[in-house]
Amino acid sequence: MIEVSKQDAVDGNVEVEATAPGTVGVVGAGRMGAAFAGNLIEDGLSVVVFDRDPARAEMAARGNAVASADWASLAACDVVISMVPDDEAAKEVAAHLSTVLGREAVHVSMSTISPDAAGALADLHRQHGQGYVSAPVLGNPDLAMARRLCVLAAGDGATLARCMPVFERLGQRVFQLGEQFGLANAFKLAGNVLTAATMQSMGEVLAFLRKAGIDQKAAFTVLTESLFDGKVHKAYGGKIVDERYAPPGMTVPLAVKDLRLALSHAEKVGAPMPVASIVRDRLVAVSARGWDALDWSALGKLAAFSAGL
Repeated sequence: MIEVSKQDAVDGNVEVEATAPGTVGVVGAGRMGAAFAGNLIEDGLSVVVFDRDPARAEMAARGNAVASADWASLAACDVVISMVPDDEAAKEVAAHLSTVLGREAVHVSMSTISPDAAGALADLHRQHGQGYVSAPVLGNPDLAMARRLCVLAAGDGATLARCMPVFERLGQRVFQLGEQFGLANAFKLAGNVLTAATMQSMGEVLAFLRKAGIDQKAAFTVLTESLFDGKVHKAYGGKIVDERYAPPGMTVPLAVKDLRLALSHAEKVGAPMPVASIVRDRLVAVSARGWDALDWSALGKLAAFSAGL
């Protein structure tokens, strides 16, 4: 694995060019996609924002950016970023892009999808003479707006080099994970498993301490200012303590999907993940409570409920 930053943007013998693409497309104007578009627009890039919902595209586009619900509007793009919910949506996006993009254009999928889906997208674009990069991110919409995401990128060196000026405008660090596209997606799923397991543990511990008679905000302070001072402990533990489950950074159904994809790939490669299985069931229980619209940190809400709080 090579970490690529603005100071050292080199992939093997391929030096990353600093020139930004002429026109960048953003497909999917949800909270993450809108944050991507906003940062690129702010930096003066020519941006086309696509969403099936014209109103969402209009909200994400500012200044000279083009908002559209017509796939043909993306034809002039050099690089197109997509941020959509799942494998099927990603495949649909690739099917449309492959017919409208020019040869040599690059589709960058930043969605959380399965490694197998990433391979299928890459094959489709290759058949049309187009480039493909898997580049899911670690971080939430707030970090996206602040350009503090970590980008997990996989693809051939020359194509990654063309995308680096875009990645640098979206995140604080870029990790290059090789040419096998699915590796970036497997890493993203692993990150979400670890985040979910941490939230489950934080929820259980905070509920336990509340039942034991300790103020949970005081408990949170002690935990996160001692041995458990990681970003996930602080960010999501803070949501649990303050019961800030809306607006969601990621909804519960999407979290269930991510854990399902992780467990499916784990089975395929022969890696037992018993903790991930338990956390996936807890997320299903959150959904069963009718809390689908909440942030996935509602695992803490379920822990409190289970403890009679």
